Amino acid sequence: MAFSLNNSLASISGWLGGKDQGVLGLDLGSSSFKVVQIKKDKERAILQTYGELSIGPYADKKVGQSVMLSEEKMIEAVADLLKESNVKTKRATVAIPLKASFVTTISLPMVEGKNMEEVIKLEARRYIPVPISETVFDWKILPDNNEEVNESDDENVKKDQMMSVLLVAIHKDTVDQYKRMIAKLGIELESFEIEIFSAVHSSLSREIAPILVVDFGASTTKIAVVDHGMVRMVHTINKGSQDLTLAISHSLNIEFDRAEDMKKEVGLSSKPEHKEFVDVMKPILQYIFSEANRAILDYQKKYKRVVSRIVLSGGGALLEGLTDEVVNNFGIETSNANPFARTEFPVFLEPALIKTGPSFGVSVGLALRGFEE
Repeated sequence: MAFSLNNSLASISGWLGGKDQGVLGLDLGSSSFKVVQIKKDKERAILQTYGELSIGPYADKKVGQSVMLSEEKMIEAVADLLKESNVKTKRATVAIPLKASFVTTISLPMVEGKNMEEVIKLEARRYIPVPISETVFDWKILPDNNEEVNESDDENVKKDQMMSVLLVAIHKDTVDQYKRMIAKLGIELESFEIEIFSAVHSSLSREIAPILVVDFGASTTKIAVVDHGMVRMVHTINKGSQDLTLAISHSLNIEFDRAEDMKKEVGLSSKPEHKEFVDVMKPILQYIFSEANRAILDYQKKYKRVVSRIVLSGGGALLEGLTDEVVNNFGIETSNANPFARTEFPVFLEPALIKTGPSFGVSVGLALRGFEE
């Protein structure tokens, strides 16, 4: 079993000095499962525990490999994760993969009153590839980019103008599968959230300027443009950190696990002796960067708003030198996400949490959402 958990977490329970059960954020990724447990103390979010479990071995694959587990194996892996992480609560918010979801933004003439919902649902049928009756469907009116975000959607739109609507749909079969699995684990399901929204939630505050959030997963890279603190556009790129390892493995004719170790050790080193190694990864990174840049340009063309900053999240963001590589390619200020910055924890954990933070962006966002609702 490949389990990654900071050993110093055993000291957290003593630091907390209480038995408040808190809420879980459960991120069921394609190469690892992650959990974060947070409790609310007045207005403070206090980290209780966190952990990560590589799931490749559950499918007789290597650590870091993307796999599709059966429902039984998923339940086994989650149960191991919760046990080893010393999780105490039975309340959880769970991530839904973006690839199992449908998210888009549409423009409609403004409709006021009770007819708005019917008009949006009617228009949504043109975009959602399956019948709405077969999905869990939601929508939100987005405020005009030139206006401040207000708590009331109706106050952000005016008569005789176009309105932007964010459409979100998840197939009911996917939701039912997750519900069934969570129930078998004896966990009380608080809610679901699409993974990229959770990563955004934990990584950003309500900033006005457009920001690109890039979530580097194992099999895919998810991107979102966030403007006025709200997700405006999402896109999935079918390349991820596993593809970098596979490229190294094939190029150097070595086993996947050795290639994964070398990737972590060398990263995007600028040393001359590492140039050949790094060059193996460059085409995949360039493909990801090209797709992300296309999304940025499309957004800027459509909304006349310039992306001012890039935030990197996900386990792939831990690749040494990636931040500098992104800056060199985009010419935009770039930083790694620090999702644990919104939580309280023992001071001695700070170096570890800053280092590993990006990989827990989704799970932290889920846990924070769980007690904010």
